[in-house]
Amino acid sequence: MISGSIFAAMLTPFGEDGSFNEHGVAPLVDYILSTGVHGLYASGSTGESILQSREERAHLLTVLAEYARGKCTLIAHVGAASTGDATALAETAKASGYDAVSAVPPYYYKHNFDDINTYYLAIADAAELPVIIYNIPALTGTDLSTPKLLELMRDPRIVGAKFTATDLFQFQELRASAPSKKFYFGTDEMFLGAAAMGTDGGIGSTYNLIGDVYVGIETAVQAGDVDKARQLQGKANALIAILLQTGVMPGLKHALNRMGIPVGPCRAPFSAPEKGALDLLNKWLDDNGYSG
Repeated sequence: MISGSIFAAMLTPFGEDGSFNEHGVAPLVDYILSTGVHGLYASGSTGESILQSREERAHLLTVLAEYARGKCTLIAHVGAASTGDATALAETAKASGYDAVSAVPPYYYKHNFDDINTYYLAIADAAELPVIIYNIPALTGTDLSTPKLLELMRDPRIVGAKFTATDLFQFQELRASAPSKKFYFGTDEMFLGAAAMGTDGGIGSTYNLIGDVYVGIETAVQAGDVDKARQLQGKANALIAILLQTGVMPGLKHALNRMGIPVGPCRAPFSAPEKGALDLLNKWLDDNGYSG
């Protein structure tokens, strides 16, 4: 069962040598949950999953579950280029006690829709857990249309979608067409728009650092306090504008490391942010009370 609505797309802690740092998981989880976030979405885009082997991803999912199971909702992203890797990770999620799994469509090759559908059904078979489609066409190269997303969700085990795109019209169409499914918005800088139009929640990168802001936006919209919601989205977007200069994951990791949360660097080929962008980020962190 998926409870809650605001989920951090969790970073993956690495050591200075680029290896997975399992000792960084607990401090990161503790910080994220302290901001009021309801759960964690692990091994996704923000978690640099594409830069990791299947074995490394399985190790992360296992370590995270051992620490956080029972403390919050846990969603394992198991999407991969091959169905075999995705189903193996789905089995790890099932064995580790996750609440749900999620997956991007198979990427790189241009697969036909029947093959994509078969891929999702194989994940559902392996996981025996609710499945959330992760639609992020800008990165996967696969843009699932409204009819195709709805067709995939005919299977009752596919309970909804993480929608990381900017088309709020399509997002509202999906919710209106499939009211029994859950739709989570994944474009952080537009969360207020989705919340105002109706969303089941959000899953985002910047929730690692400012999860309380998104909890606040959701609460303000539900209370009809548009001014408060707009103020909070403005705060998030001021940070996001800087992160677009540092690189989103490198910037978030810099911020958390600076606060004493040992997430380490991003894995190569990511590079360290330039000094000018870091100076802007450090000032924002100091001005907004995120200095540790």
